[in-house]
Amino acid sequence: MRAALIAIPQPGEGLSPMIAGKTIAHRQLLFAREAGCRSVTAFGNGASREGIELRHAAERMGLKFQVISSAHALPGIIRDDDSLMVLQPELLPESRAALELLRAEGDRILVVSAGPGASAGFERVDLDRAWAGAMTIPGHLLGKLSGLPEDIAPHGALLRIALQNRLPEARLADDTLDDGGWAVIPSPEKAAAQTLAWQRRHLQETSPARISRWIARSLATGPTRRLLDLPYIRPGLLALAALLTGGGIAAGIYERPVLGFALIALAVPVLEFFLSLGKLAVAPFGKSKHWPLLRFGIDAALLALGILAIDSLAHRSIFPPVVLISALLLLDRGDLPTWLEPLRDRMVIAVIVAVVAALATPELAIMLAGLLVLLANIIPSRS
Repeated sequence: MRAALIAIPQPGEGLSPMIAGKTIAHRQLLFAREAGCRSVTAFGNGASREGIELRHAAERMGLKFQVISSAHALPGIIRDDDSLMVLQPELLPESRAALELLRAEGDRILVVSAGPGASAGFERVDLDRAWAGAMTIPGHLLGKLSGLPEDIAPHGALLRIALQNRLPEARLADDTLDDGGWAVIPSPEKAAAQTLAWQRRHLQETSPARISRWIARSLATGPTRRLLDLPYIRPGLLALAALLTGGGIAAGIYERPVLGFALIALAVPVLEFFLSLGKLAVAPFGKSKHWPLLRFGIDAALLALGILAIDSLAHRSIFPPVVLISALLLLDRGDLPTWLEPLRDRMVIAVIVAVVAALATPELAIMLAGLLVLLANIIPSRS
């Protein structure tokens, strides 16, 4: 079985630096799970707020969690035939290359070139190499800790033991240290500077032509990015999007279609903001799973409001909205030139319908929007 050793604050120390709402220790926990660890040993104050939160996070993941305050306790926890993954305190470990090296069979020390490694805050081993902040060490070597002082920091001591026993080494490419996915974060100031780059790295670049998604990404990586630290921000955004969407349908029931389409237009960037924060919440190793399917809820709301907005015979009320939504779904399946991208955006479509409905009739507005989207489906095939 593989276990992980993670440092948490000692008694009297404050919280460790945070990246996008999670402490460095929590980020290391996520990495340890991906590396195949089934238990976690935290070195530090288990009664601290961070220690308690880390315990709860580990238990939610199904991992065994223990706390030690002395390096001498490690040999009694890790069996001789187990493997212990050691992560340097303050290390933000998110490199896929490092993860694959640590997942591989056998134990090893990750190293980088001495110059770049020391500059990035890693411990220099000799003139040629520096420890890259992570290693796996066999359990039978942990007994050597008993010959060292009881108050010694286990991470550095285990590195010396591994080097003395000539544990195999695996070299990380130096450019792994450049993109922020494998970095030492020693202070809250460094964490604050790293957070923006981290968020941009885990959210795909979005063209300004996809307006609502571009707005959402700008909110997630702009001044409002600190909202990710709030515990209830995502449920709040989802509730707001549902309230706006439901309000739009209710406005249609009460014969206020212009207001209804305006409310649904507002719901779109709110939902996209929720989805962007959802991606960040599970980054770097998780996936958003079924949350993107919520976008179909906007389509369903537009369809329902369109039917309610047209006061006519049933076939005249149903046909234009069905054509509009069908054309939008077809448009999502193909590639478009940049100048036509806004017509994919449900916010743009809802605004067009609201404006034209205010000047003419909802039926004409929906038919015009449907015609524009149908033309967008045809034009790329001719180009």
